[in-house]
Amino acid sequence: MKHILIATLILGLTFTNIFGQNEIDLNCFTIIVGKNASIDGSVFIAHNEDNPGINNFVDLHKVPGIKHKDGERQIFKNGKDSIDEVTETCAYFWITGSHYLEEQYLNEWGLAITSNSARSKVENGNGNIDHNLRRLLAERARTAREAVKLAGSFIEKYGYASSGRAYSIADPKEAWVFEAVNGKHWIARRVPDDEVVIIPNYYVIDSINLSDTLNFLSSPNIIEYAVSNNWYDPKTDKAFNFRLAYARKNRLDAVFNIARKWVILNMLSEKQYNLYDYFPFSFKPKQKVRIQNLMDAMQNHYENTEFGNRLSYKYRWPHFDKNTMVPDDSSDICNIDNDYCCITQLRDWLPAEIGNVMWIAPRYPCVQPFIPWYYGITKISPDYEKANYADALRNYNNKERDYKTMYPDHACWIFDEFAKKVDSNYRKEIKPIREWKNRFQTEIFNEINKKEKDIIKIYQSEYDKALQILTDLTNGFAEKVLLETKDKIKK
Repeated sequence: MKHILIATLILGLTFTNIFGQNEIDLNCFTIIVGKNASIDGSVFIAHNEDNPGINNFVDLHKVPGIKHKDGERQIFKNGKDSIDEVTETCAYFWITGSHYLEEQYLNEWGLAITSNSARSKVENGNGNIDHNLRRLLAERARTAREAVKLAGSFIEKYGYASSGRAYSIADPKEAWVFEAVNGKHWIARRVPDDEVVIIPNYYVIDSINLSDTLNFLSSPNIIEYAVSNNWYDPKTDKAFNFRLAYARKNRLDAVFNIARKWVILNMLSEKQYNLYDYFPFSFKPKQKVRIQNLMDAMQNHYENTEFGNRLSYKYRWPHFDKNTMVPDDSSDICNIDNDYCCITQLRDWLPAEIGNVMWIAPRYPCVQPFIPWYYGITKISPDYEKANYADALRNYNNKERDYKTMYPDHACWIFDEFAKKVDSNYRKEIKPIREWKNRFQTEIFNEINKKEKDIIKIYQSEYDKALQILTDLTNGFAEKVLLETKDKIKK
């Protein structure tokens, strides 16, 4: 039966590549870990940001709090709608890129936000707000719960512009999944502190209990709207299930979604699942999750599974070119469309500047070490930040530019070139590169374990000095990774 199932999945992937390309163009992957599910009490959001196309630009910024005058407004992407700016925004660390999809945030309070495409059944909800939602939350909210409520209020007022999206929203104490529907409907569910959530590119919130407002929040008529559209019949159907009612069926049935969730679910969960099983919203991990477990998960190509021996390896590399007419790369967690992987670590027992870190692996997480970008850094290496934050904000709704020509010496192009080199002869290249990556990662862990204790002590009495050490430490790692990557391209 397993062999038949794998063969069916492979065939399904092939047909997906040939006939369903438009359904897989937006392909991200996220794991959320509650504080009591991690080894040290961290809340984690691990996210692979995937976007198709060439020359995807990834720029990093540290944006200070910005004061606004009365009457200033933030304009939405459609150019028609806008919202009053707040008197002063929160400061935040910002990952941005050449499209509207790569954006990821960590603000001064430890509020972290990222998202995955998820398509709904709504065809024309007349929504207006889109990528601005992430920025508005980062600028205005101090906690995940506050961010969820704000997001809901914005969607109810302005409507959500795209088909749907699954947001991961966390602070150092708790995490939420917030799922938006085209138009004015949304739902949010708190991640149990001792559990893990896996999000491919479909809605994951299933059963709900709207009377339990500590763990569930939603727009007022979330069930009634489904009933009015014949997506749910309270007389004949079982208990209301949001994902079954609202998700586009070809997203729920898509093998590129099912397989990715299945392989990591079985990697982290005590209970083992078959591909055709119903996957839970959240689950208890078989052991407390370490950041190294998440790094392993985000570089996964179905290794050590029957599916890992699929057709892809006949072509020497697991990151497919979409023109090869073979099973599509988007079935892999680490795939050709990866812009970067970011594991956001939130630690409530440390000052925000030290305790909140964005671990970023440029381009492919299977070949690049994760660089720890501490929130408290005061400067980002110019190799990783070419547009200053003010310019990036001015062009917030105008990102479709030729960044390769504008910033030809950005670090992101080096990591892109290295990824192509690896893929040109993956079987030969991957073993020594993986050894280098693991050795480098171990050096980073050893170094921060030594220095964090000293930085915490210094922070109490010499705040500026502590932040300078964090800045030097982070940028030192970033520059060393870049330099050694350049050397490997030349070999």
